[in-house]
Amino acid sequence: MTRSENISKRLPHFYRQWDPESQISVLTSSIGQCMDETEKELISILYAHWVDKASRYDLDKLGALFRIQRREGEADLDCRNRIKTAILRYQGGGTIAAIQASVRIALGLPWDHPVEINENPEVSCKRTYKVRSGTEWQEDARSINDSTLDITLVVDTENAKITDPTLKNITTGESLTFQGDLSYGEVLEIRGGKAILNGVDQTPRLSISGSLRLPRGRSKWQYAEFVGGNLGAFDLTHFDKSVFVVDITSSITFEWTASQPATFELCLSKETLTKAGVRAKEVQEILDSVKACGVKAELRLI
Repeated sequence: MTRSENISKRLPHFYRQWDPESQISVLTSSIGQCMDETEKELISILYAHWVDKASRYDLDKLGALFRIQRREGEADLDCRNRIKTAILRYQGGGTIAAIQASVRIALGLPWDHPVEINENPEVSCKRTYKVRSGTEWQEDARSINDSTLDITLVVDTENAKITDPTLKNITTGESLTFQGDLSYGEVLEIRGGKAILNGVDQTPRLSISGSLRLPRGRSKWQYAEFVGGNLGAFDLTHFDKSVFVVDITSSITFEWTASQPATFELCLSKETLTKAGVRAKEVQEILDSVKACGVKAELRLI
């Protein structure tokens, strides 16, 4: 019902406001129309301050408050979603709720649509070291938990043989020793407390002190072996140079699964991105803008 109709309802019948030709009808119609137009202008002013309702230049001005500029050819809907994401970043960025809300806005998903976020996602790690007897090194697990450690040992020096190779975690005091010889070309794998030499179970030859897990954070390790059989040889032609040193090099490979610290993973289906017309790069940009400082955000498409 218009304002003029509301005014007419309150006037006595004999005023003939119901007659379009009467002066009172013309007067109430003019007044009501002015009031209706004034109300529309007031609503448009209010809409200009609401991200959900603003459009064109009004939306550009709202975006400027958060340093958001409209991209070339960008529609109001896409620009509006980027502004909403910026608002979430200022109001509560870094929380799981803020990240989920940003993703739903960017992809045009309902507010009750599930958005899967995994904190401290697992990643497979592998590092190989070239070692000699007595070599020490620092290992950084980059994990929030201690990890089960798989170890592979290979002798790299041709025609060489090592005896009783020993690996020790100096930080925890734990160690393991494989008793007996290991020659060039042979592969020793230690997984789940078992020793596999060239595919054959040789666990009885394995001696472990402690659990020999990879501690979270940094730890110091040492490799040692008995190399007496390779240290020297007697040369009948040079009596003054009867002993020479054989430099034996081996490769030790550590493999473990780390729960990444200060990291979260957003899982989205490729179909969801395709329907929304959004690229994976754009979603990654949203994650990087909303996440807390010092936190790593990863996108995994399934």
